[in-house]
Order: sequence, then C-alpha cells, then structure tokens
Amino acid sequence: MKFVHMNSVMLTVTAAFVLLPSVYSKPYRGAEYRTLGTMTYGRFEVRMRSAQIPGMLSSFFTYYDPANPWNEIDIESMGRYSNETQFNTIVPTQSNNHVQRQPLQFNPHAAFHVFAIEWTPDYVAWRADGVEVYRQTGAHIAQLIKPQKLMMNIWQPADAGWAGSFNPANLPVYAYYDWVKYYAYTPGVGDNFTLQWMDDFNSFDAARWQKATHTWDGNNCQFVQENAVLSGGYLILCITDSAHSGYSGGEVVDLDTEPPYLISARASYEHVRVLFSESLEKTSAETPGNYIIPGATVQGASLLGDGRTVELTVSGLNPTGSQTLIVVSAKDAAGNTMGVKSTGVIPFLPFPIRINVGGTSAMGYATDSIWVFAGRYGAVGGTSIQASPTLDISGTTEDSVFRASLEGLTFYNVRVPTDRTFNVKLLFAEMKYQTAGTRVFDVTLNGSQTMRIDVFQQAGYCNALLPEFTGVHAPDGLITLHFTAVADKPVLCGIVIQPEVNGVGENKFMEDLHPPRFTVFPNPLNGSANFNISLSRAEDVVVEIFDLLGREVSRVLLGHLEKGDHTLRQDMAHLASGVYLCSLIAGEMELTTRIILLK
Repeated sequence: MKFVHMNSVMLTVTAAFVLLPSVYSKPYRGAEYRTLGTMTYGRFEVRMRSAQIPGMLSSFFTYYDPANPWNEIDIESMGRYSNETQFNTIVPTQSNNHVQRQPLQFNPHAAFHVFAIEWTPDYVAWRADGVEVYRQTGAHIAQLIKPQKLMMNIWQPADAGWAGSFNPANLPVYAYYDWVKYYAYTPGVGDNFTLQWMDDFNSFDAARWQKATHTWDGNNCQFVQENAVLSGGYLILCITDSAHSGYSGGEVVDLDTEPPYLISARASYEHVRVLFSESLEKTSAETPGNYIIPGATVQGASLLGDGRTVELTVSGLNPTGSQTLIVVSAKDAAGNTMGVKSTGVIPFLPFPIRINVGGTSAMGYATDSIWVFAGRYGAVGGTSIQASPTLDISGTTEDSVFRASLEGLTFYNVRVPTDRTFNVKLLFAEMKYQTAGTRVFDVTLNGSQTMRIDVFQQAGYCNALLPEFTGVHAPDGLITLHFTAVADKPVLCGIVIQPEVNGVGENKFMEDLHPPRFTVFPNPLNGSANFNISLSRAEDVVVEIFDLLGREVSRVLLGHLEKGDHTLRQDMAHLASGVYLCSLIAGEMELTTRIILLK
C-alpha cells in the first residue's frame, strides 16, 4: 500500500543495493521500464521526480518497437538543467527530430510534478501540472501512426555537448515515478481522452510491464532489471557503476515544499479568472487585496470548485485591452506561499467575433490560427484550401471569406466570456463536389447540440450556407465545435459569434462591452498629468481629489463627455507632494485611483 504524505511526513522504502560481477562492457548500469502492449494515440501521464545530475537524463516517452519506421514521442528531463525539460517527436522523414527545450516555472528535480503527452492524429501536445505548455502540428505529425509502447528510462549519454559532463563520483543516481495513467483518445467525448488504466507501482504487474536488458551506441549504460526497483509505492530507476545494481537511497521524500505558480489570467467582462498550478488555501485565495490590476479595482475573489482557479470581480476592467495582474501571498494547501508574481491579463476578443477559417484577415474577419491552450481561438487539424480568387459565391457579399476554407479539421475552439449567451453562425460553401451525399459531416457544439451538414444538398454548388446555433452557453469560457466525417472530409469557411442581448437592451449590452475606466498618467507625477477616461455612455464628469485623511483638496469639473475614450491634461502643481485619492464621478458611477505627487 502507498501513502502520499504532504508537509513533513516521509515515505520509507526498502533498500535493494546488490553487488554483482562486472560482466557488462558499459561503464554504468541504467534501467528501463516498458509496457508489453502498445497504444495508438492517447494521453500518457506520469507523476515523477527526476535526478539533478549533469550528464544524464530520466525520461517518459512512447516508442514504436522495433523503430522501423521510427516513431517516438519524448519527455526527457535533463539533469543539467533546473528550470526546463526537453520535448521531442521523432519520425522517419520531415527532419526526423523536432526538439523543444521547454522552460518551466519549477525545478523538475526538486519535487514531484505531473507531466503528460497528448498524441492525436492532428497534434502532439505536452502538459505540465495539468496544463498544456507546448504543442506540435504540421506534416510530421501525420507520420506518427505506429502503435507505441510506453516507456521510462534513466541513462548516461556519451554526448557531453547535449547532456553535459558526467561525474561518476555522483553515482548512484535515481529517478522516482509515483504513478502512470493511460487515456484513450476519444474525440468528441468529454475532454477527448478516456482513462483506460492506472498503475500506482504498489507491485510489479508482469502482465503490463517488463524490465529492459539492452543498450545502444551512445548510451554509456547497460540496462539491467535490478536497477528498476518497486518499493514503497514508487518505481525507482537507478544508474549505478558497473559493479553494483539496485537502490540504496533509503527514504523517498515526497513533500509539498514548492509554492504555487501563476499559469494564466483571462478577462471576462467584469471578471478575471486566474489559474494556478495547484489547489490553493481558501483564505489567501479569496483575499481581494492579494490581487492588483493597475487601473482597475479588485472587489472580490472566489475560489472555484477545481481548487486552483480564482474568479476576481473587477471594476474598471478593460476586458479587450492590455492589462497586468499582480498576485501576492497566494498559498497552497500545504502552506507554501508564493512571492510577488505578475502576468498579462489575456483579453477576450471584441464582438462580434469573425474568423476567416483557413484564410487571412479580410472584410473584418480575423486570420485563422492553430489552437493552443494560451490562445484565444484556433483549429485542431485540417488543411487550408484556397479557391480561385475569381470564383463567385452566391448568397453572400463576403466572397473572399468563403473562398478560403479548412478541410479535414477535427475541432475549432473559441474562448468567450463565461457570463453571456451567444449565437454561433458557421460559414460553408461547397466548391469541390456537385453531388448530394458526397461530402457529409456532423458538427457538434460543446458536446450537446449537433447539426448534420451536406453543403451541396442544402445550398448547392458555390452557394453560401450559414447555419446557426442559438442560445449557446460557455460556462468554462470555451466554445468547442467538433467535426465528424460521415462521407469525405468536413470543411469550414468561417465563424461569426454574437452575444445575445437577452432582454437587457442593446445599450446596456454595449456598456458591458465598453466598461468605464479611469487612470492617471504618469504616476508618480510632478506637476501635471493626463486623466485617461473611458465612458460607457455620455455623462457629466467631475474628478474629486482627497488626501489620505479623507479631506477634499481639489475638484476638477470636466463637463459633459461623450461615450468613449478621453485623455485630458490637468495641472496638479497647486497640490503639495504626497499621496492622494482621485475619484471620477460620472452619473451614478464612481471610480477611484491612487496617485503620488512628487515635486
């Protein structure tokens, strides 16, 4: 039985250090643990802690055995680096290796972290602590089609330029694996991956795993079974010298000693959702004063059900512009406190959202993109198809948008605010087939609403087809379209997303799209300053200035300002040096910001 202890409790394992005769030609002994069976596509997940020794690496990867043709997907934790890991795909052609040295916000050797590989027909993505950090697409991904074994190994490369200089005095060296999970790829279901099995390494499962006994040129280790040790609920892979094998490391330390780190912050009207690397302690997470957005006011903070996302209620937020979030004193469940960290607030797309799928920006439509976690919209899979620029598309005045399409796509994702309802219009035109039933596919929105599309049957050849989903909710902030082929390949020309007014009136809705803001620049200032004001509607505007005792020291009548953005220069030289509060009053709305005057 295995216990994962937090705080200051450690796990005890049984030592297995064995003296063996020197029968191998390699100077060191390593280890490899591999599945007997193979898998094609899926998510491969591990909780591991690698060894921080230059000149060696510990890994988690998939591999087609016997590598003809070569198919491999890697996570390689290089002992020489304390703030990065290496991702790679290897295919027979297309430049073979596709290496990415990926920066990390933590030391992978200092504590256990969760890593994952997502392998699909359209992309390979790598995840750290549950969040995608890197993705590969392109022609080489189509060559990753062979069934692969899941493997973990530890070894000492002969290439010092890659791995670093190795000092045998550091032996023995160990890498620790807590558990492994495999999810099958099931597009259109849940998060598209379905858990098939998990091994928590409480015992050796001979029906699933084998311990390797081989080596290769460029590897200074001979793999031996004795160096793959299961003890205390962990798989421990060892590098030893040529005379010894096994594990002699004693207690396996599995402590939560690292503070949480910031992953992202996304604007959603008057809210900002902040994602952290792990579950947070509730009091620190829900303290509004721990979050600062210059030019705006954080009024509230709520920890959401996943334990690692905080939703901020913010006044004066510019949801479609550039802003910064500063976080202080966030704690995880073990009490580790994060220092002062900052990140850019990712704005949502201004409405209406128009995307030229498969093409570049045209007629108010945004250029298409490939979907990544950090992005705001994009496609998964598909090839861009461009029709003749002289081709006439009936039923539309936006011919150039319909002439560009994405063929063979699997998903299309668009991030939207969480607190609105939307209408989603899709743009299609059949420019290839002139027979009904030749190209047929289903489009499913957010796993619930489905429509079947046969563009030629429904609209004819080179005619625009614009079906629409209405009343769309996106509580997780994501609109996901899943395309399933029935006959031939799915195709999509464009997407238009409009928020529904929902009875609150167009004026109120447009106010939400253009929330009021008030900032002073420069700050600190030494004589005069710009009042930067953004109004949702026309108002009479006054700025009142108070000292820190609450006494009004100045009043500026700005008069009647129209809806929109304004920059007004004001002389502040009549005030003494100090800290003041500036309050903008416009109708029933009041916004306050702090300024510092230095003379």
